[in-house]
Amino acid sequence: MSTSSWDRIVNDRRADILVLWQEKGLELFEEKMAPHTPLAEGLRDAMDMVLEGFVADDETCREGISGISRILAVQPLRPSRSLLLFRELGAILHTMGPGDADRDECDRRIEEMIFQAFDSFIEHREKIYQLKVEESRSRVAMLLRRHAS
Repeated sequence: MSTSSWDRIVNDRRADILVLWQEKGLELFEEKMAPHTPLAEGLRDAMDMVLEGFVADDETCREGISGISRILAVQPLRPSRSLLLFRELGAILHTMGPGDADRDECDRRIEEMIFQAFDSFIEHREKIYQLKVEESRSRVAMLLRRHAS
Protein backbone atom coordinates (compact mmCIF):
# COMPACT_ATOMS: atom_id res chain seq x y z
CA MET A 1 0.00 0.00 0.00
CA SER A 2 1.47 3.32 -0.98
CA THR A 3 1.62 6.59 0.88
CA SER A 4 -1.40 7.81 -1.04
CA SER A 5 -3.31 4.76 0.25
CA TRP A 6 -2.52 5.74 3.84
CA ASP A 7 -3.61 9.25 2.95
CA ARG A 8 -6.89 7.82 1.67
CA ILE A 9 -7.39 5.76 4.84
CA VAL A 10 -6.71 8.79 7.04
CA ASN A 11 -9.04 10.97 4.98
CA ASP A 12 -11.84 8.38 4.73
CA ARG A 13 -11.76 7.37 8.40
CA ARG A 14 -10.53 10.63 9.90
CA ALA A 15 -13.43 11.15 12.32
CA ASP A 16 -13.15 7.58 13.66
CA ILE A 17 -9.37 7.84 13.95
CA LEU A 18 -9.66 11.15 15.77
CA VAL A 19 -12.13 9.79 18.34
CA LEU A 20 -9.97 6.74 19.08
CA TRP A 21 -6.76 8.76 19.19
CA GLN A 22 -8.24 11.36 21.51
CA GLU A 23 -9.41 8.59 23.87
CA LYS A 24 -5.83 7.28 23.98
CA GLY A 25 -4.55 10.80 24.58
CA LEU A 26 -6.91 11.40 27.48
CA GLU A 27 -5.79 8.12 29.07
CA LEU A 28 -2.33 9.68 29.54
CA PHE A 29 -3.63 12.02 32.22
CA GLU A 30 -3.84 10.76 35.80
CA GLU A 31 -7.20 12.38 36.44
CA LYS A 32 -10.15 11.29 34.33
CA MET A 33 -10.83 13.97 31.76
CA ALA A 34 -14.02 14.50 29.78
CA PRO A 35 -13.62 14.95 26.01
CA HIS A 36 -15.19 18.42 26.11
CA THR A 37 -12.83 20.14 28.55
CA PRO A 38 -10.68 22.95 27.14
CA LEU A 39 -7.55 20.80 27.41
CA ALA A 40 -9.20 17.85 25.66
CA GLU A 41 -10.53 20.11 22.91
CA GLY A 42 -7.09 21.65 22.42
CA LEU A 43 -5.60 18.18 22.17
CA ARG A 44 -8.28 17.11 19.68
CA ASP A 45 -7.73 20.21 17.54
CA ALA A 46 -3.97 19.55 17.42
CA MET A 47 -4.57 15.87 16.62
CA ASP A 48 -6.91 16.86 13.80
CA MET A 49 -4.16 19.06 12.34
CA VAL A 50 -1.77 16.10 12.45
CA LEU A 51 -4.26 13.92 10.61
CA GLU A 52 -4.90 16.65 8.05
CA GLY A 53 -1.25 16.65 7.02
CA PHE A 54 -0.38 13.05 7.97
CA VAL A 55 1.12 11.89 4.70
CA ALA A 56 2.21 15.20 3.23
CA ASP A 57 4.14 16.20 6.39
CA ASP A 58 3.08 19.75 5.71
CA GLU A 59 3.10 22.78 7.97
CA THR A 60 -0.35 21.95 9.33
CA CYS A 61 0.92 18.58 10.54
CA ARG A 62 3.99 20.16 12.16
CA GLU A 63 1.80 22.75 13.90
CA GLY A 64 -0.40 19.94 15.20
CA ILE A 65 2.62 18.02 16.47
CA SER A 66 3.85 21.16 18.20
CA GLY A 67 0.41 21.73 19.73
CA ILE A 68 0.25 18.19 21.11
CA SER A 69 3.82 18.48 22.40
CA ARG A 70 3.05 21.81 24.07
CA ILE A 71 0.04 20.35 25.88
CA LEU A 72 1.98 17.29 27.01
CA ALA A 73 5.11 19.25 28.00
CA VAL A 74 3.11 21.13 30.64
CA GLN A 75 1.95 17.86 32.20
CA PRO A 76 4.03 15.93 34.75
CA LEU A 77 4.72 13.17 32.24
CA ARG A 78 8.01 11.73 31.10
CA PRO A 79 8.77 12.38 27.42
CA SER A 80 8.70 8.65 26.68
CA ARG A 81 5.17 8.32 28.09
CA SER A 82 3.95 11.44 26.32
CA LEU A 83 5.27 10.37 22.94
CA LEU A 84 3.55 6.99 23.15
CA LEU A 85 0.55 8.90 21.89
CA PHE A 86 2.05 8.87 18.40
CA ARG A 87 2.65 5.11 18.58
CA GLU A 88 -1.03 4.78 19.47
CA LEU A 89 -1.88 6.58 16.24
CA GLY A 90 0.14 3.98 14.34
CA ALA A 91 -1.69 1.14 16.09
CA ILE A 92 -5.06 2.73 15.29
CA LEU A 93 -4.11 3.13 11.63
CA HIS A 94 -2.92 -0.48 11.43
CA THR A 95 -6.32 -1.69 12.63
CA MET A 96 -8.08 0.40 9.99
CA GLY A 97 -5.84 -0.45 7.06
CA PRO A 98 -6.42 -3.53 4.93
CA GLY A 99 -4.34 -6.63 5.55
CA ASP A 100 -2.12 -5.92 2.54
CA ALA A 101 -1.30 -2.42 3.77
CA ASP A 102 2.31 -1.30 3.61
CA ARG A 103 2.72 -1.02 7.36
CA ASP A 104 6.38 -0.14 7.02
CA GLU A 105 5.43 3.07 5.23
CA CYS A 106 2.96 3.96 7.98
CA ASP A 107 5.50 3.09 10.69
CA ARG A 108 8.15 5.21 8.97
CA ARG A 109 5.82 8.20 8.98
CA ILE A 110 4.88 7.65 12.63
CA GLU A 111 8.57 7.42 13.52
CA GLU A 112 9.25 10.75 11.77
CA MET A 113 6.40 12.29 13.72
CA ILE A 114 7.78 10.92 17.01
CA PHE A 115 11.16 12.54 16.32
CA GLN A 116 9.49 15.86 15.47
CA ALA A 117 7.33 15.58 18.59
CA PHE A 118 10.36 14.84 20.77
CA ASP A 119 12.19 17.92 19.51
CA SER A 120 9.10 20.05 20.04
CA PHE A 121 8.40 18.55 23.48
CA ILE A 122 11.94 19.31 24.65
CA GLU A 123 11.77 22.88 23.30
CA HIS A 124 8.52 23.47 25.20
CA ARG A 125 9.91 21.93 28.39
CA GLU A 126 13.02 24.12 28.12
CA LYS A 127 10.83 27.21 27.71
CA ILE A 128 8.79 26.24 30.78
CA TYR A 129 11.95 25.85 32.87
CA GLN A 130 13.36 29.13 31.56
CA LEU A 131 10.16 30.88 32.63
CA LYS A 132 10.37 29.26 36.06
CA VAL A 133 13.98 30.39 36.47
CA GLU A 134 13.11 33.94 35.40
CA GLU A 135 10.21 34.00 37.84
CA SER A 136 12.47 32.79 40.66
CA ARG A 137 15.05 35.45 39.85
CA SER A 138 12.38 38.13 39.90
CA ARG A 139 11.17 36.95 43.29
CA VAL A 140 14.68 36.91 44.70
CA ALA A 141 15.36 40.40 43.35
CA MET A 142 12.11 41.65 44.88
CA LEU A 143 12.97 40.09 48.24
CA LEU A 144 16.46 41.61 48.15
CA ARG A 145 15.01 45.06 47.41
CA ARG A 146 12.57 44.72 50.29
CA HIS A 147 15.32 43.54 52.61
CA ALA A 148 17.64 46.40 51.57
CA SER A 149 15.05 49.09 52.25
